[in-house]
Amino acid sequence: MRVTESELLDVLAKEAIIDRSLLVREATLDDIGISSMDVMTTLFELEERYDVVLEGTDMPPMKTVGDLSDFLVGRINGEKAA
Repeated sequence: MRVTESELLDVLAKEAIIDRSLLVREATLDDIGISSMDVMTTLFELEERYDVVLEGTDMPPMKTVGDLSDFLVGRINGEKAA
């Protein structure tokens, strides 16, 4: 099953309890209040929903919503991480 960026951001908004409209690619995670715990709970939800394994320790440092989205969409869809 493939994931789109929009679907991923919907999950992130739900898990981080944040307004979906704030999740634009250039927004920094710090500026919109997304913590590492929010990212981890999102990883768990995505693993369950898309039957994949996402290791938080494999994630490179990320500053923006776009960075996070690119990494996760690529990993879930079986693409090589940049």
